[in-house]
Amino acid sequence: MTELQLPPKHPWHVGRLVTAWVIAAVFGLLVVLLTEGEARFQWLALAAGLSVLVTFALQIGTAQREGFITRSSFSVAGCVVIIAAIDIVFVLLLG
Repeated sequence: MTELQLPPKHPWHVGRLVTAWVIAAVFGLLVVLLTEGEARFQWLALAAGLSVLVTFALQIGTAQREGFITRSSFSVAGCVVIIAAIDIVFVLLLG
């Protein structure tokens, strides 16, 4: 009888995911603290774009193909959600 073998797990590189999210949080906080009015939305879009570029750089830096799309998608989604949450909290607290 043969043993059932599970497929290999894709490495998540959690440290790189968290690093991308922390960078997104820093960008988001800088934007809400340093900008005012309508310009804030343009700067938030720039912060999200820079966070995506950082995410891709961090994930490409792993030099592992397996799970790249999943890791990148998860990281990018996290960056966008973090920046949006920071802006929402800022708008609700400070109007």
